[in-house]
Amino acid sequence: MLRRTASRVAIASAVMLVAGGALAAPAMADGGQVGPKQYFYGEVFGLTSASAQGVIQVSCVGGAATGHPVAGQYVAAHQIFPPPPTTYGYTGNFGTEIDVNLTWSVGTITVVTPTFATLTYYDTKAEIPASLTVPCGGTGVAVFTPYTDPDGSGIASDVDVTFESSGA
Repeated sequence: MLRRTASRVAIASAVMLVAGGALAAPAMADGGQVGPKQYFYGEVFGLTSASAQGVIQVSCVGGAATGHPVAGQYVAAHQIFPPPPTTYGYTGNFGTEIDVNLTWSVGTITVVTPTFATLTYYDTKAEIPASLTVPCGGTGVAVFTPYTDPDGSGIASDVDVTFESSGA
């Protein structure tokens, strides 16, 4: 009788430990509408699943310093629930969309592209337009900024990217 009770207590303890661990990880959501007071992270998708996430392939002619992103690359935002990880975005008190742009440095100058994607739903991919002008090599940041943010309560999600020439 005592062994049976001890076994049940051990099993119940293990189940609680696993459940407690699951509760400690941030929960993920699928495809909901962007709204106020939500946590999220940005994602950058290259040409293939074989290429590293965060690599943007750029079509560069000859020894050009800049080129255009190759078609078929995307950005998206994914909603998460508290507790958020240390790198996250937050829509703030009023955010209903997430605007995406790219930034990089040329010497002491910071270059910022215009907003090229406005995300109003999570897990919806928006193509990186081939009309953007970006460097043929180097690193930058894809910035996912909550909008509107009149009180400054929003937090952008920054995703490090690498620009790689496709040799075109």
